[in-house]
Amino acid sequence: MGDHAQAFGNSPRFRSTRGYQKPFSVTSPTTAAAKNESDPWFANLQGRVADLIEHARRAHPLGVTAYTPAAFGAEYPALYLRDFTYMAESAPEFIPPEHVRAILGLFAAHVSPAGLCPERISNEGEVIYICHGGRPVTDAPLFLAKLARACLRHGGETGWLAGIFPVLERTFATVPVEASTGLVWIDPAHPHTAYGFTDTIAITGRHLFCSLLRGEAAEILAELAGRLGQREPGARYAAEAARIRAGLEHLWSPEHGLYLAGSVDCRQPDVWGSAYAGSIGALDPARHRRVAETLLARRERFLLRGQVRHLPLPEFWEKRVVVAEWTEPGTFQNGPYWGTATGWMAEMFELAAPGAGLALLRELAADFEANGVWECIGPDGHARVANNLSSACLPYAAWKKLRGTDGRPRPAP
Repeated sequence: MGDHAQAFGNSPRFRSTRGYQKPFSVTSPTTAAAKNESDPWFANLQGRVADLIEHARRAHPLGVTAYTPAAFGAEYPALYLRDFTYMAESAPEFIPPEHVRAILGLFAAHVSPAGLCPERISNEGEVIYICHGGRPVTDAPLFLAKLARACLRHGGETGWLAGIFPVLERTFATVPVEASTGLVWIDPAHPHTAYGFTDTIAITGRHLFCSLLRGEAAEILAELAGRLGQREPGARYAAEAARIRAGLEHLWSPEHGLYLAGSVDCRQPDVWGSAYAGSIGALDPARHRRVAETLLARRERFLLRGQVRHLPLPEFWEKRVVVAEWTEPGTFQNGPYWGTATGWMAEMFELAAPGAGLALLRELAADFEANGVWECIGPDGHARVANNLSSACLPYAAWKKLRGTDGRPRPAP
């Protein structure tokens, strides 16, 4: 395994974990719910998620119970909005509702007068809006809306909604967009962090993943407006979500049977983004199936031990925001394989060939049991940042969705 500790240490987000770590083994479920599951690998992953969340929890100087992106250690020493949102969306049964509400309130309280939403708040209480490239992180306002929805799905009182809705609207308006399509637009002259899981990559022009997040956020704002009895903004946000879905056609690549990550820099087939588009229902049925079948047919080009590469082999990203040893081809977001996207991929596989998605999730759970949970892995034993929450939580959420045990309506085939 390469040692990039010095390089990672120059950034608040990127630090390496040295050496092989298999922190714990979950050979039997750790919750009552898991004990009743018939699939032992699902039970295994469920117990692992519960343990990781428990060991990511910590006191925070700003008065909330915080959750770090990686459990046990000192990696990513901050409360990250997107990472916590993924936890709250994926595994609400393991996070007290009052913790979710408090963290939502903390981020909302630190939306700047100009409407900028923090990306993270450090373990020392520093509020941070910028990651790489000198401009505010694009996805933070969109994850704030997603966290609000997760908070509602936790149940409990909703008196806070009227107060936070104007904040969500104000920060949503700061996301850079292409006026004609509603797609998120990253200025090619000033590349910067857009989606956090490609935050070192200079994807510019129309940005697929952030556009999908913006469509989700618009739908959420429409739903929240409806709950508040506000018909005009509800209709406006619903129309914006529909406009974004239509605009995705500008990023469709018939040649690849997938969507492109960007329209200017990194105009490359986006494995993660294409799977995510299907997962959130952003595609019409015919296109959804086309993408699912493409991904299943080409799985050998982007899967390793149940984990997913951002791009199909033999591609690497064409341009980076951070040019350093730890972002070179074959490292971090530029070639390794991540569990974060496995759940979205499983949903697509299950559509293309029933049983294939569940098989992928079992393969991932078995790899976690054998090798531990990592942020990303690669050939020849490469592994980076042990005990990463998104690697386990998002596949767990997809598994519940495929089993019909997440409490939500099943999507139409």
